[in-house]
Amino acid sequence: MKKQAFAVLTMIALVALLVGGCATPAPPPEPTTPPPAEATATTAPPTPTPAPVIGTTYKLGFFSSITGPTSSLGVPERNTAEMIAAQLEEAGGVIGPDGVIHPVEVIIYDDESNPEVAATVASRLIEEDEVDAIVGGSGSGPSLACVPLMQEAEIPYVSMASSRSIIRNPETGETYEWCFKTPQENLHSGGWQARYVQDMGWDQVCDIYSNDGYGQDCLAQTTAAMATNHIEVSYSDSFEPTDTEFPQIASVVASGCDALVIGAVPPGASLVTVAAREGAPDLPVILGHGVCNAKFIEAAGEAAEGTVFPCGKLMYADLLLDDDPQKELLLKYREDYMAFTGEGPEGLSTFGGHGYDGLLWVVEAMTSLEEGLDLTARRAAIRDYIETNITDWPGTGGVFNITPEDHLGLTYEALGFVKVEGGTWAYFPPEEW
Repeated sequence: MKKQAFAVLTMIALVALLVGGCATPAPPPEPTTPPPAEATATTAPPTPTPAPVIGTTYKLGFFSSITGPTSSLGVPERNTAEMIAAQLEEAGGVIGPDGVIHPVEVIIYDDESNPEVAATVASRLIEEDEVDAIVGGSGSGPSLACVPLMQEAEIPYVSMASSRSIIRNPETGETYEWCFKTPQENLHSGGWQARYVQDMGWDQVCDIYSNDGYGQDCLAQTTAAMATNHIEVSYSDSFEPTDTEFPQIASVVASGCDALVIGAVPPGASLVTVAAREGAPDLPVILGHGVCNAKFIEAAGEAAEGTVFPCGKLMYADLLLDDDPQKELLLKYREDYMAFTGEGPEGLSTFGGHGYDGLLWVVEAMTSLEEGLDLTARRAAIRDYIETNITDWPGTGGVFNITPEDHLGLTYEALGFVKVEGGTWAYFPPEEW
């Protein structure tokens, strides 16, 4: 059966109706003297509606980079978690298969864009808050720092970061049993970059990347994708996410490469783009899917014009065909997010969407839990549900098909390609290259 994220939202709405339908009724009108009747008939009183059964409160842990270098990712993710929490609170929780209603508490922390802080808050969620599942990690570094903790504690974890090492042991190739993720991978992004470079007739590129988990994975995946397409990475170097000056651009120019690939998120990605435009104004700039938010364009300004990169469909949802399986959900998320935050379209980002997908996975899994399960059993049941039931599941990041071997379940087609024109994104499909 095709799984729809709307099923979760419908279930939330149903809880609200059930709880609201059992509110205290209005007092009856004052009695009046009835007219005399010829005969009195015996009428059975109406059967009262039973009060809903309220069960165990479920706890959903969440953390993102609300502050620090990757806050442009973490803030919309936090906003999304607060939006889901408000929807759940208004509804009264979720309904289990036994009809029992369960309030859901969403506990939110800031990992400060720091892997050590991320590990600390993850431990707090596991040991002190005793949450049923965790969605968290804006960046690959903080997410990777939490993987051993999640595995040891045997708690379902859905990361919002892109590195494949979050869900698969890079040494053994084995899938981590308790770890999942929602973003498209840098492997998918690198595939789009290599396709674009090949179609443009170029045979060598330079690569500058942030010295963190995301940037390092970008370099590895972009290099692999380029090699598959017989394209050479003739020069590569890293920078610290907090850097504001980039002497690497001089080496890029000296290398004679045909295009520059930047593997970073804002603000670093924006600052490198500015430096590239200043030092090599005619060099084409290609970025990864880590810049799919308004913060990149806002910080880079005019330097962003003409840059190209892979991006999730959320940023151009209104341009999708009506029969696209993601379109309805994408438009709903956009509408709900803007209404909740009071922001316009400029506040949208694919990163908030990554949080949305992960949160809905967990909430949907919670609707499968029978009342009476202890914490250990609930955690195991949520993990099992995600692994076996998130199939043909349209989310903001793509149509997911989770399997025991693949705890992401997306393909290259989950991304599209965009170009910055006039200070915003323009859909830039291969036929327009």
